Amino acid sequence: MQWIFKTIFFVLLSILISSCSNKVEPRKPITNSSSSTIEQSIEDNKKRYAAEEDFIENIINKTDTARVYQRSADGFYYSFISRDSLNGDFPKFGDRVTFEYNVIALSGDTIYSKKELSPITKSLDQEYGIFKGMRAALKLMKAGEEMYIYFPSYAAYGYYGDNNRIGANTPFKSRVKLIGINIEDN
Repeated sequence: MQWIFKTIFFVLLSILISSCSNKVEPRKPITNSSSSTIEQSIEDNKKRYAAEEDFIENIINKTDTARVYQRSADGFYYSFISRDSLNGDFPKFGDRVTFEYNVIALSGDTIYSKKELSPITKSLDQEYGIFKGMRAALKLMKAGEEMYIYFPSYAAYGYYGDNNRIGANTPFKSRVKLIGINIEDN
């Protein structure tokens, strides 16, 4: 009986040793996209975003000439309606902000009214539900301040939209008021 175990052991050992000595090259992963497809997508997005920015600038220059708009580093255009440059703090990461806003298509149609969306209280940069451009815009405001903002799609809901009324790659304008800031101690 013992010789059977020794035989099985030597057979398994020889199989193990012989299989380790074969150098098998690993399989390469199958890729469906090429760098040219990705580069083309990047170029298409750059063209789309440039066209959106040109369209927004044309609207500002032709129909909203009473206000002076600035372009933020995040790509949106904003103009203060009311501003208090002396009092208060700007919200920072983690601060709880309460704000109200609406969403208006660039054609002038209301997508969401202020009553449908407001007021909202969220922790800045820590909670889901505030899109990228809005987070950046709120950081430019103090409590009680209000501004008009034109958001290109990449600073708003981007490629997917909001899965409700805002479609894919939809720029829009908004009137935003920062009602209050609850400063969090870090």
